[in-house]
Amino acid sequence: MYRAFFGFREKPFNLTPDPKFLYLNASYREALAALHYGVGERKGFVSLIGEAGTGKTTLLRRLLSEIPRETRSVLVINPAIGFEEMLRFILTDLGRTPAPGATKLDMLEVLNAELLDTLARGGNVVVLIDEAQDLTIPVLEELRLLSNLETAKEKILQLVLAGQPEFDGILARPEIRQLRQRISVRARLRPLARSEVKNYVGARIAAAGGDVRGLFTSPALFRLWWFSAGVPRLVNAACDNALVTAYARGKRTIGWREIGEAMRDLRRQVSWAPSRFGRLLTLLTAAIVGGGLALGALALVRDGHLPFLEPLVAPGPTATPVATQTAPPTATPTEIAATATAAPTPDVGAVGVPADGDAATASGAPTAIGSEDVGSTVTPSSAPSGTPAPTETPGPTDTPAASVAPEDASARNLRIRVNDGDTLTDIAVRYYGNAGARVLALIRAANRWLDDPDVLLSGKMLTLPPPRISNGTYGDHVERSE
Repeated sequence: MYRAFFGFREKPFNLTPDPKFLYLNASYREALAALHYGVGERKGFVSLIGEAGTGKTTLLRRLLSEIPRETRSVLVINPAIGFEEMLRFILTDLGRTPAPGATKLDMLEVLNAELLDTLARGGNVVVLIDEAQDLTIPVLEELRLLSNLETAKEKILQLVLAGQPEFDGILARPEIRQLRQRISVRARLRPLARSEVKNYVGARIAAAGGDVRGLFTSPALFRLWWFSAGVPRLVNAACDNALVTAYARGKRTIGWREIGEAMRDLRRQVSWAPSRFGRLLTLLTAAIVGGGLALGALALVRDGHLPFLEPLVAPGPTATPVATQTAPPTATPTEIAATATAAPTPDVGAVGVPADGDAATASGAPTAIGSEDVGSTVTPSSAPSGTPAPTETPGPTDTPAASVAPEDASARNLRIRVNDGDTLTDIAVRYYGNAGARVLALIRAANRWLDDPDVLLSGKMLTLPPPRISNGTYGDHVERSE
C-alpha cells in the first residue's frame, strides 16, 4: 500500500523470516559462525538460544542458504509432536518415506543406512529443530539416543536445537544432563542495542530498495528502541504501522508521533511525560492537600492542643502521670504556612526507581509481552491510554522538546531477562550506551536484590530505569549514539 509512496520495491518490515533482510551485527555474526562451525565440523548437537522475536528462524534459514550443496538438511518448525512422528517427517524429507505401519526400529534402520550412504558420498546431514522449548523430555531423550548414529571417528547426524531462554531451563534439568553434556557448540542471540536499532532499520529499508536518509527522525528512533527493547520483531511491527500512518497523512517523515501511534496500535503505548494539563492537575492536588494540612494544624494550635507532640503514656493502672509542661508559644498563621511549605518536594526531573526491582510490576512496570506475534520478555510498560503524546514541532525533522522529559520514569522501566554470561557492565553498555558510575548506581538502586554486580543469575529479571531526555538533549547518563 505504501511501497510506491516511499519508493520501496517491497515491504521492508514484514514479519516473515526472510534471510534477505537479516541484519548481521556482532551478536548475529557470532551466532551464525557458531552454527556453521557446529554443522561443518560434525559436532553433533548445537544449541541456539534467543528471546522470542530476536530472529532465530531467520538465522536458521540463512544457515540453510549458505551450507554446502553436499549437506542435506531437514527443518522441523513444529516440534510439538511425538518422536516417531518426527522420525517419519525426517525420513520423508530425506526422500525415504517409511512404509505404512513401519515401526520405530524399522525407521531407525532406514535412517542409519541413509546417513551412512550420505557419508560415503562425502555429504553431511543436519536436522534443525525450531521452537525447541516445546520439545518434551521423552522426545529430547530419544534425540540424544539418535545422536548415537555415528562412526568410530565422526558424527553422521548433526542436530541444531533453536529455542527461547526457557529451553536453557529445560536443559538444566537433571534427568537430561546427558543431552546437555553432548551440546558442544552453544550460540546466543541478544536484543539490539540502542545504536543498532537505527542500523537495523536502515539495513531493512536498503534491502527493500528504499532510502533511509531523513525517513526516521532521531527522536522517533529513540522512542522505537525504548518501546521495542531491541527485539527485532517489535521493531518491524512498529515501523510497519508507522509507515502506514505516515502514508495516510501524506507525510514522508516518520517522527515521534507516528511511532507513538504505532505503539498504541500494538496496544503497548509508552508515554514519556504527562500532558501539561496532567502536570497542572498534579500541582493543584498537591496545593489543596498542603493547604488542608496547614489549616488543620492552625486549628489545633489555636486550641493549644497538638496531640502528635504530646508524650505517649502506656495505658494501665501502673502508668506514671506525666508532669505538666509549659505549653509552647502559639505559632502565627504565617509561621504555620511557612512550615507547611518547607517540606521537601520530589525532584520530578530525576529518574525514578521502584523500592524493589522485582516488585516493579505492581506499580505498572513492564512485564513480558506475552504474545508470540508482538515480542518477548523484554518490553517497556504501557502508560495509561488517556495520556496524550508529546507535542511535536512541525518541520522536516523532529527534535526532542523539553516537554519530553520523563517526570515519572518508574512507570516506564524496562524489565529484561539476564542471559547466561551477562555482566552489569555489558547490560549498561547495551541499553544506555555507557557503563559509567552513575548508570551503574541507577541500575543497582532499581534492583535492591543485586548484591554483587559481577554475579548475575541467568534468567533473573532486571529492572532498568529509562534514560532521561531534557531540554532537547540526552540525559547526563546517556550518550548520543546517532
